[in-house]
Amino acid sequence: MEDYNTRETNLKEFISTFANINRINIVEIKNWDDMNKYAQDPEYEGLIVSQETYENALKLNNNREEMGLKPLILIVIPIIKDKNEKKISSTSIRDNMQ
Repeated sequence: MEDYNTRETNLKEFISTFANINRINIVEIKNWDDMNKYAQDPEYEGLIVSQETYENALKLNNNREEMGLKPLILIVIPIIKDKNEKKISSTSIRDNMQ
């Protein structure tokens, strides 16, 4: 698996092909405290989450509204499953390559 910095660089290059990268702030969220900290910034407008983290994003939006901030636009990335109905992830791909 590529390290975070490599993944961030690749993501920025991709996003810059269709959007102004200066409007995008990419941060690594490792836990709820990280997510909640960034969500309290009134400059943030949206958040990309997986189906697995969607419920936390809803809680985060509730916290923002309680603080008088606009809720974030949530973009939910669906879980993709293989023919055996197992979630496909970078980890599962690496495991199958060995």
